[in-house]
Amino acid sequence: MNPPAPDERHDCNAICLGGPCHGLLTHVDQDIGILTIPVPRRSPDEPEQRAGYRVTRERVRYCGQTEPYIALHWAGPPCSWECSVP
Repeated sequence: MNPPAPDERHDCNAICLGGPCHGLLTHVDQDIGILTIPVPRRSPDEPEQRAGYRVTRERVRYCGQTEPYIALHWAGPPCSWECSVP
């Protein structure tokens, strides 16, 4: 049996750039906005955290993939995307 072709290994279409999820592949279905991405835990005891990533028009090519990934840029610390300033 042949191994799957590179594009058939996952359904991810985006990559996180910068911040705590740098390099993480994910799937997005929207063109604009800020997504909250779960930050990978280093241990099961670590509390769950999320980070904000902005969907951009930028595309990033990666070896073995025919389609480029959507670049998700880190939106900064939580207060920059989650809190409103009075």
